[in-house]
Amino acid sequence: MFKIFLFCLCFAVSAANAQTPPAKPFSQQQQELIKKIESYFNTIKTIKSKFYQISDNGASAQGNFYVLKPNKMRLEYDPPHPIEVIADGYYLIFHDKKLEQVTYLDLDDNPASMILKENVSFEKEGLEITDFSSEPGLISVTVTKKNQPTAGNITLIFKDKPLTLKQWRVTDAQQITTLVTLDNMETNVTVDPALFKFKDPKKNLRPGDLPRRR
Repeated sequence: MFKIFLFCLCFAVSAANAQTPPAKPFSQQQQELIKKIESYFNTIKTIKSKFYQISDNGASAQGNFYVLKPNKMRLEYDPPHPIEVIADGYYLIFHDKKLEQVTYLDLDDNPASMILKENVSFEKEGLEITDFSSEPGLISVTVTKKNQPTAGNITLIFKDKPLTLKQWRVTDAQQITTLVTLDNMETNVTVDPALFKFKDPKKNLRPGDLPRRR
């Protein structure tokens, strides 16, 4: 169960051997939309939302999603799934509470960490937009790391009027695609900082006490 969630969650690493398509030149209108997306994220300091997750293999789950900028995030799954995912400012932590199994990933190694930044800039974060599409009511942007194309990618899906993050999509190493939808999202509301603290059940330390990569 833990392994399934490790690959399917929104901030998990996508297929290690996936080939990232080359970036395409964008039109003036698309460039303006990209700047609008950056500005949209930069107006957000906190997020509180329900989320619903469904994979094309039939697996589904739901729970609560929280963000506190910079670099803090929490995905808390409703029962019967004993999973929580926490970004504590340095690490992305996957915790199976039933098995007491914990996995630490470097937060900055994932392209999705860009939405947790204080000031979002695709270029400054070394990110490359590999696909951009729009249709009435929706805008989709696929992003990957320029220097780590095999680290995976994430597709962000927005409603366009007003511009609002609605969904994201990833594909795991088994080529299973998972779509996460946000519901009743609130931004810039009070979020308890304690939600982003994690104590490893098998260690007498917190992730912040671990050696930090430079």
